[in-house]
Amino acid sequence: RDIRCLVTDISYLDPQEGIRFRGKTIPETFEALPKAAGSAYPTVESFWYFLLTGDVPTQAQVDEVVAEWKTRQNVPSYVFDAIRALPRDSHPMVMLSVGIMAMQKDSKFAAFYNSGKFNKMVAWESVYEDASDIVARIPIVAAFIYNLKYKGDKQIAIDPKLDMGANFAHMIGQSDQYKDVARMYFILHSDHESGNVSAHTTHLVHSALSDPYYAYSAGLNGLAGPLHGLANQEVLGWIMEFQKKLNGAEPTKENVTKALWDTLNAGQVVPGYGHAVLRKTDPRYTAQREFCLNTP
Repeated sequence: RDIRCLVTDISYLDPQEGIRFRGKTIPETFEALPKAAGSAYPTVESFWYFLLTGDVPTQAQVDEVVAEWKTRQNVPSYVFDAIRALPRDSHPMVMLSVGIMAMQKDSKFAAFYNSGKFNKMVAWESVYEDASDIVARIPIVAAFIYNLKYKGDKQIAIDPKLDMGANFAHMIGQSDQYKDVARMYFILHSDHESGNVSAHTTHLVHSALSDPYYAYSAGLNGLAGPLHGLANQEVLGWIMEFQKKLNGAEPTKENVTKALWDTLNAGQVVPGYGHAVLRKTDPRYTAQREFCLNTP
């Protein structure tokens, strides 16, 4: 804490104002980027362009990324077979990590390294190709896992007309409103200064010239920890357990306070509270809260 040991141009986490993407706050980012058709929110594709270049894209440039990702999103059937071979009660993060690793044979970086013509000066090109393939395919694999575990394996095909966020909402059978939820959520959680567990892990693993599939899978495994990404699940678990104890009663300041102290006095943590850097309300939470307040 307070010791700067990693530097990235992509985002910066300020203790008081939270994350900045390429110098812009979350509201400034949402305001600047081209919006999805019929939506007040940008597409993930426009944000990808912004993160990689630092420039706000034109609509034509966004359309190019949307079209390119559609050429990359075909997931081989053996990836789904590998996931289906796991016990159905496996955690979704196990399934996602396995799915990413199952695609590793497609790595352009690994092929370049094994070609005998490997050159570090141009290796970034094949890293970019792998990263683009992974990002384009993640929603398809994630939606498959969701439907496999929670929808009786009733899979919904990709809609070729939709952008990435909208397509994810479509593939998991959600309403049109959820298309903006997916766009917003993917953007808010896209980058976090490179110093958190999952981001740092991907950098560390790739520094050994492991290809992006190995690196990204390793990052997912770090994300699965309760002090990192699993905290989202832990929060929901705590709230659901609290609701059970209420047994139909309305939550009040008194019974919520008691539940919090009961957790702390039992030597446990209240999940979702505490951050190594932030000293004020996380603006990612604020963005999601505002969405909920402004959505009928």
